[in-house]
Amino acid sequence: MTSDLQSRLQGAVGGTYRVERELGGGGMSRVFLAEETELGRKVVIKVLPPEMAAGVNVDRFRREIQLAARLQHPHVVQLLTAGASGDLLYYIMPFIQGESLRAKLAREGELPIPEAARILREVVDALAYAHRHGVVHRDIKPDNVLLSEGHAVVTDFGVAKAVSEATGSGMSLTSLGVALGTPAYMAPEQAVADPHVDHRADIYAVGILAYEMVCGRLPFSAGTPQALLAAHVTEAPEPATRHRTTVPEALNALIMRCLEKKAADRWQRAEELLPHLDAVLTPTGGITPTGTQPHPAVTVSDAARAYAQAHPARVAALFAVSSAVVLFVVYAVVQLAGLPDWVFYGAIALLAVGLPIMLLTGRHERQRAVATMAGTPMATPTGVQRHFTWRKALIGGGLAFAGLTVVAGGYMAMRLFGIGPVGSLVASGVLADRERIVLAEFENLTQDSTLGQTVTELFRIDLTQSPTVTVLEDAQVRNVLRRMQQPADARVTHEVAADIAAREGLKAILSGELRALGSGFVLSAQLVAAGTGEVLWAGRENAVGADQLSVAIDKLSASVRERIGESLRTIRADAPLDQVTTSSLEALQLYAQADRANNNGDIPGAMALLDRAIALDSNFAMAYRKLGVHLSNTGLDPERMKRALTKGYELRSKLTDRERYLAEAMYSSNVAEDPDATIVAYQALLEKYPSDRTALNNLANEYAGKNRLAEAVELHQRAIASGGAPAVTYQNAVARSYSLGQVDTARQLLAKFAADYPANPNVRTFAATIVAAERDWDSAQVLYQAARAERRGNALQEIGPVFSLANLAAVRGKVTESRALVREGQRLAAQAGLPFARLLPSEEIRDLNDDAVKALLIHGDPGRAVRLLQELLRRDPPTRYPADQRPYLGYADAFARAGRVDLANDMVRRWEAEVADSATRQDPGAQWHNVRGMIALTEGRLEDALAARRRAKEKSPGCGPCNLFDFAEIHDRAGRPDSAIAYYEQWVNAKDFGRLGWDSGLLWRARRRVGELYEARGDRERALAYYSDLLEQWKNADAELQPILAEVKARMGRLAGEGRQ
Repeated sequence: MTSDLQSRLQGAVGGTYRVERELGGGGMSRVFLAEETELGRKVVIKVLPPEMAAGVNVDRFRREIQLAARLQHPHVVQLLTAGASGDLLYYIMPFIQGESLRAKLAREGELPIPEAARILREVVDALAYAHRHGVVHRDIKPDNVLLSEGHAVVTDFGVAKAVSEATGSGMSLTSLGVALGTPAYMAPEQAVADPHVDHRADIYAVGILAYEMVCGRLPFSAGTPQALLAAHVTEAPEPATRHRTTVPEALNALIMRCLEKKAADRWQRAEELLPHLDAVLTPTGGITPTGTQPHPAVTVSDAARAYAQAHPARVAALFAVSSAVVLFVVYAVVQLAGLPDWVFYGAIALLAVGLPIMLLTGRHERQRAVATMAGTPMATPTGVQRHFTWRKALIGGGLAFAGLTVVAGGYMAMRLFGIGPVGSLVASGVLADRERIVLAEFENLTQDSTLGQTVTELFRIDLTQSPTVTVLEDAQVRNVLRRMQQPADARVTHEVAADIAAREGLKAILSGELRALGSGFVLSAQLVAAGTGEVLWAGRENAVGADQLSVAIDKLSASVRERIGESLRTIRADAPLDQVTTSSLEALQLYAQADRANNNGDIPGAMALLDRAIALDSNFAMAYRKLGVHLSNTGLDPERMKRALTKGYELRSKLTDRERYLAEAMYSSNVAEDPDATIVAYQALLEKYPSDRTALNNLANEYAGKNRLAEAVELHQRAIASGGAPAVTYQNAVARSYSLGQVDTARQLLAKFAADYPANPNVRTFAATIVAAERDWDSAQVLYQAARAERRGNALQEIGPVFSLANLAAVRGKVTESRALVREGQRLAAQAGLPFARLLPSEEIRDLNDDAVKALLIHGDPGRAVRLLQELLRRDPPTRYPADQRPYLGYADAFARAGRVDLANDMVRRWEAEVADSATRQDPGAQWHNVRGMIALTEGRLEDALAARRRAKEKSPGCGPCNLFDFAEIHDRAGRPDSAIAYYEQWVNAKDFGRLGWDSGLLWRARRRVGELYEARGDRERALAYYSDLLEQWKNADAELQPILAEVKARMGRLAGEGRQ
């Protein structure tokens, strides 16, 4: 390696120099000794490593070297020339006989003070000269200081800067190495890569150099270069006198000023150091001998300055500025650390006491100054006056604030560890973190009968912001009342709340009362232990008027939350109630009434009350969000639902954190239709409120929509385990556990649902759905009929059992009964005001539709099906429906199944041309891909059909059996009987809570076709099993289905005959 580089270097310098040998390397270069052939003098050639030279702009490097080469000074090693050849970049300077300062320090350690000061002066002299000529070294260190003939000379002037400037931004800090400095001698501004580094970085390096010469060590040490750089930036160096007591104070002061972190605090020019170094080099070292130092005296000018400084206006102004800074710091600490407010008020009190003390101290200092200027010595102060000095005043202030700090720290420690009366209820073990409590309705002793309900709801809203305590929602309270066999709308007095707490195992009850006081109110509340009746906390606040009730509730709520154990920091972070609800008391009253109506099952009444609340305050974000939720749950008016949720989303800054996350999630889910954003919003809510039942349930719904059923069930079970989960959470948990194949878990959850909500009509419905999914249709029939009987008189609730009974009739081959039940369900939907019922065509048109479906899928008469479909299009044109609900894709699928691809493609084109939502055109859903797949299948493009079905499957990830039947049909049509059988049987055996809906139209077709495929394969036993299942399924089928059964029986007869042979 060395001989190769030496030969390449010799080729680069040609005959001008004769390269003799390599002296070694250090830092950024390899060093060679050479002889200038013309003059016969020795020179040193320093070569940059090829990897560094590759990133250097040669022209810029030469310009910087030329600037440094102009330096001519006794203590500067002059640059002779520089050159480049290929990837070699080098510069040449005279060979200096002697050794480097590094070698001397390595050999001797700390140097004698005079010698160190002399070397330092010569280095500083060289730097001062270079700086005057615009050259900054940037790499002062012992390696670059050479000692020759008793003098110090500095080498490599400008080289570091030349490499740095010529490199630009193409090389990393690591690749530059010492080109930007050496870590042990690097100024803080160099360490942080400040682009404005100037000559004062050299002054800092001089300080490091001086420190090392007099102490034999560096001021900073670290295990890694990175840690060393950090020390330059953050650590204060110890004085040189700490390591060597004989260092003169003047020299120590000079070194320490060089080592200031900020460049502005150092010596500003190298010339400034020279007189101080000259003083150190004088025989006395520039220091008056200790024994001859005079005692300090107070001069007249000092007294005049003291008199001016103690002027009352000046003292007051300085005190005001200092007080503002102190109060700002204390306030920030109070807010960030969650300290009580009295800490801030205590600081104000201490400063109020401190002001007269400082003014009196100033008065006494002025008196002393006047006496000094007059030449009349004052008598030694006695008594209290002897304490009025600046020193004692400042020490006293410091001790006062230290005392305040100790008291505040002790208070917080007692609160944190549950000690004494200030200990929080959570810390003392009375309540657990996120303990559930019940809120009793405030006793209303005013003439306004609605105020008690309103105050209670406001208290509930405020407490739901707490991450430390969980308040039972009103809906949960109403469910407990039903289980207690009390009216759901019963008033929750303190006594009723105590019964609820005992039943649910709750540890505390929060109750209160509202009294009129003149034109205002007195609001009092107390937190009581449920088991013993012990008062754990009590508070009282006054409200000047009705519009100040929310302010009083804010204060009471903050007080009880603090007592329970919540950090004051999080309490203060919550916005005031009037900012996250409404400033209109009347609107608040309507909102509270709407919430009660909703919990009593009166959804239309709740929506009407919310509309009235919004009319009073058009910025009532909570009312918009709740209205959107009701509209979403009922499906009554999708467009109105979107408007309400959008308005709530736009006003989300006026919501509590919990409500804001819910508003964002509902908007993302129902308006933007962005499931990922919906999931993010619910996850953010759960991060702050891990037991929030709404977020747990709705996030589970989103996971289920992505076929993440296991995660969905886990969230449902988490909500149930936390206590007080709503009925819908149990229902979703049952359905999704079953769809996962966890039948036993689904039954256990259903049993818990029945125990916790015995009066809920969906308990019977869900039991029926499970037995229907297990194909125990007789038991399902009994349960669905009982569920319908329970719901008679409530059209909205009766619809579900009626349509389930229609499916049961269909799956058992009772076509006429099924059609009648569907008509009954549609009548109930119209009665309930459901949107789809408003678009239902006449009964004659619906009969025509049913006949077309039967012709196509039951009787296998595609020609008749096409004629009926065309008649349907004529008599019930799709343009009668809203653009996004026009049934073109349904017609397209039917025409394709009937073999009329031309008509199917025409329907697709009309859908693409007329559909209102451009986003749907760009990203069509599962139905569009299913239609494309059916068209491809009809045309014999089997692989295209499979690909389209797979894309449809991706568009409906939450659907278990979806497309299995379609895959089976495609493989069947392709002549792949084994694959067809596999998919048919997967579909038949798939666990799905909605199994009855699939079975009603497809189960008979699957059983018949699998029997036929097994028969064709010669598997007599399995073929007979599937045929037998179909006969059992349709044992009471209508007459119009008997031809199908006759054919199946004939097949079974043939197979039976074969068996007897």
